Amino acid sequence: MARYDVFLVSTVADREKAELIARRLRALKFKVRLDKKREHTTPTPRDYRDADNSQSVLVLWSKSACDTSNSDSDWVHAIAHHARSKPGVLLQSGLDKTVPDEPFNDDKRYALSGMGPRKLVGGYFELVDELGRRDGRKDLRAWLDLKPSDKDGKAAWLEAHPTDPLAGVKKPAATKPAPVAEKVAMRIEAPPLKMTPPVPPEPQALDVGRIMLTAVGLVILAMLVMSASLGTQAGLPATAGAGGLLQECPAGQIPDYLLDDASRGTLEPGPITDDTSDD
Repeated sequence: MARYDVFLVSTVADREKAELIARRLRALKFKVRLDKKREHTTPTPRDYRDADNSQSVLVLWSKSACDTSNSDSDWVHAIAHHARSKPGVLLQSGLDKTVPDEPFNDDKRYALSGMGPRKLVGGYFELVDELGRRDGRKDLRAWLDLKPSDKDGKAAWLEAHPTDPLAGVKKPAATKPAPVAEKVAMRIEAPPLKMTPPVPPEPQALDVGRIMLTAVGLVILAMLVMSASLGTQAGLPATAGAGGLLQECPAGQIPDYLLDDASRGTLEPGPITDDTSDD
């Protein structure tokens, strides 16, 4: 989809007539590109880009535009050659009877000489018909033939052409070309460093450890209790302060360890000495 319907090309000297044609075409809802502030005489990249984004490039030939000694004529010829290199783009008109140089002298030109703010000429009607044909619009000459006061005629025309821009239908917005991807230098980047935190032991493993420690403790405690019980003679109470190691003998008995080897037999009764005398 073209951004512009018409790209107008004229010299600075013919700018007033170019603005008149632009207003006429815009009244018919054509999108017209006209640089009213142009001062350069060499086409810029924007000039070529806008020409490429236009459905038609309309060159306004005149005495000033055909004068190759005029530096401003160089701009007109450059854009005209650019448009002529693409089929079905270039349209030419004559603001006067001056004939352009080759190869443009053999091409069809729409005569716009004598056209004014309130006067239309035959060449303008033909130009509008061609622009309408390229844009898929019909009966634009019939619209131009209607008088401004003919409201019924305009209403009938709009009813017969409901999809025409004159009926208020907007054209689809032109799609912008995709930007050219810039070349980016390849960079080799190291893979990101991943920190792996230590994995805590699972709760089940911790429980098993606790159970084993408890079992070992119970075994040791049981062994201590058993050892203490074996070291104490049955039926003999342990004396206080001896920790159960020293045994208390019953009354009338002598501990075995107080007897020597010779006296471990039966004790024989001996003489009784009277130690109560005064001698």
